[in-house]
Amino acid sequence: MRTAEGVVSALRARGELWDIAPGIVGLRGDALALLRSIEHEIMLLTHREAPEEWAAPPALAMRTLEHAEYFASFPFWLTAASHLPDDESALERIATDVEPVLAARSAARCTDVALPPALCYHVFERLAGRRLATTERITLAGTCWRHEGTRLAALERQWAFTMREIVCVGVASEVEEFRQRGMRRAGALASRLDLDAGFLVATDPFFAPTARGKAIVQRVKALKHELALPIGDERSTAAASFNNHEQFFGEAFGITLSTGEAASSGCVAFGLERWLLAFLVAHGVDRAAWPVLDATYAETQS
Repeated sequence: MRTAEGVVSALRARGELWDIAPGIVGLRGDALALLRSIEHEIMLLTHREAPEEWAAPPALAMRTLEHAEYFASFPFWLTAASHLPDDESALERIATDVEPVLAARSAARCTDVALPPALCYHVFERLAGRRLATTERITLAGTCWRHEGTRLAALERQWAFTMREIVCVGVASEVEEFRQRGMRRAGALASRLDLDAGFLVATDPFFAPTARGKAIVQRVKALKHELALPIGDERSTAAASFNNHEQFFGEAFGITLSTGEAASSGCVAFGLERWLLAFLVAHGVDRAAWPVLDATYAETQS
């Protein structure tokens, strides 16, 4: 039986995957072509739901995370952006130091910017203070950063990974209908890829004691589901999540409906590298054994 570790080892041996740090990898060759094909399939799925696409900034203001109570909820994931000082003498010391890397790390200054742990925060920041006439649905794709310490693993649990997300903000009933459609469509995609998917009621790993009560609410109300894909050794990976935030972000960012009440929100998120890993565990690293995903993928192989 194939396993995640075996697949990653095979890709490393073929030079199609390489690591620069735990949880940060590069891809090339057949593995990259397959990732692009899976990405295309997911993009088509999300555009059926949200024809409007945003190109999100590559970083996020710390204040946005503060409004979202991120530091009470998930501080252990945060990756902050930093830069060297704009000081010629300090830069000269770094340039001439016998250990320039250590000198640069010592001199680096943290900023008011973080690397995004999820893309939905961009949407809430842009809609802050708005009164919505209709429910809005937006899709975004980009690199997200979540540092998970010793749990980091190539493709399965990465520090930097690719996310495609759809965010829905508006009327509560429409948000839940959106989430349910996302689950059905993601399940249909897994079936087309011949992946044995299962849906689980899940909770977020809230950090502070004051925030952990949210996990109880999530589970009791079944506000968060995950699509789990097998990756060998009787293990699975959460390759997509389906979340109903209720009015939390609407209240936090002052987003309201035409009635004046706080907007509800939800999101459907896909972790592309996890879909790639599950596909390779199911079908192997030899592309000759892969099912054809779509016409676009077939053309790349002809």
